[in-house]
Amino acid sequence: MAGRPLYLCGGLQSSGSTLISWCFLQRPDMDGVLDARFDHLPQIPAKLSAPLAWCKFTVACFRFSEVFDYFRDEGWEPRPLLVARDARAVFNSLIQKKYGRNGITADDPPLRLRLSRFLEDWQLFTDRGWPILRYEDLADDPRRVMEDACKKMELPWSEAMLDWPKDPEQIADAGYGNETFVETRGQGLLQTVSPGLIQVKTSRIPPEDLAWIEQRFEAFNRAMNYPPHVKSTAPPEPVRAMPRFENTRRFERLENKKKVSKTINKIKQTLVRVFPGRKPTAG
Repeated sequence: MAGRPLYLCGGLQSSGSTLISWCFLQRPDMDGVLDARFDHLPQIPAKLSAPLAWCKFTVACFRFSEVFDYFRDEGWEPRPLLVARDARAVFNSLIQKKYGRNGITADDPPLRLRLSRFLEDWQLFTDRGWPILRYEDLADDPRRVMEDACKKMELPWSEAMLDWPKDPEQIADAGYGNETFVETRGQGLLQTVSPGLIQVKTSRIPPEDLAWIEQRFEAFNRAMNYPPHVKSTAPPEPVRAMPRFENTRRFERLENKKKVSKTINKIKQTLVRVFPGRKPTAG
C-alpha cells in the first residue's frame, strides 16, 4: 500500500536550496518544512495547512538516500528533487559560514565529506532519472526553471511560486531558515534572483581543496555544464582547509564546560577565604 506523498528536496548547504523550498511552500496546496536542521533527521509537523507535504533538508550529516529511506520506512512516499550548484561556489561560501564547520564529528563532518555525500546522491538521481534543479539556471529564466521542476514532479503550476503571497507564519515549520536567504529575500522570486548566481568565486578555497573539487567533481561538472577549471584567487597559504576537532560545536561545548567549572572553583575558593571555618558544598 502506497504511503502519503512527501515532496522531498535536498541539496548542499549554501546551494540555494532554501530559496527553492520557499517557492514550493508558497503554493496554496503545499505546507511543511522550509529548512530542516542538517544534523537531525527531518520531522514533518503533525498539522499541515495544505494537503501536500513538503520537506527540504541539506546534505551534510545525512545523504539524500538515507533521508529518503528513513521517510519511506516511516510510511511516506517520497517524491525527490535535488538542487545542484557548482561545488566550488558552495565550498567558497560554506567555509566562511558559522554552520560550515570543517570538523571531524558526526554532527560537524568535514567539508570534503559533505561534498562527497552530495556527489553520491547526484549519481543516484542521475541513475534513476530523478529531477535535478540547477540553481544557476534561475539567473536566466526563473519561471521556466520552476515550471520545469513542477512538471518533472507531476505538480500543476502555481503562480504563487513566483509571487510569494505567504508569510513565514503561514508555513508549518519555517523556523530554521537560512540566514542569507532571509536577509536577501525580496517580494518575489523575480525580485530575489540575480545574475550573480552564475558567478563562481574561489577567493576562500585553498589550492589543494580547489584541485580536489575539480578532480572529484569532473563528471558532475561535465554533465551539469559547469566549467572544468576555474582560476584560483585564493592566497597560497593555507594549502588546504584541514578538518579539526577545534572547529566543532562539540569542542565549544567542552570548552564552555571547562570555563563554568573554573568559575565554580573560583567561587568556592573565595567562599573559603571569606568563611574560613566553613566547608564549601559540593557542586
